[in-house]
Amino acid sequence: MPKSKEPMTSETSPVERPPASARLDDVSGLRRGARIEAIGPDRIRYHGRVEKVAPEAGVLWIKEEPLDTRKMLDTSDYNIRVICA
Repeated sequence: MPKSKEPMTSETSPVERPPASARLDDVSGLRRGARIEAIGPDRIRYHGRVEKVAPEAGVLWIKEEPLDTRKMLDTSDYNIRVICA
């Protein structure tokens, strides 16, 4: 008699989970094209792909998703997390 199949869950799935995103204290290592989230005091405010980084000025520019608009972020105002490098 065949075994009954149990539904797959995130706990039993053979697919590897992506690594947890990491908060950046120093954005100088960010590269163009990296996907990031900018998190405000209560929620994610922006997410998109890095266009340019100016660590000496404490700012970075992203192409905000999904509208593809350019946005300048002051890194002292947000917690920056890398989603995909």
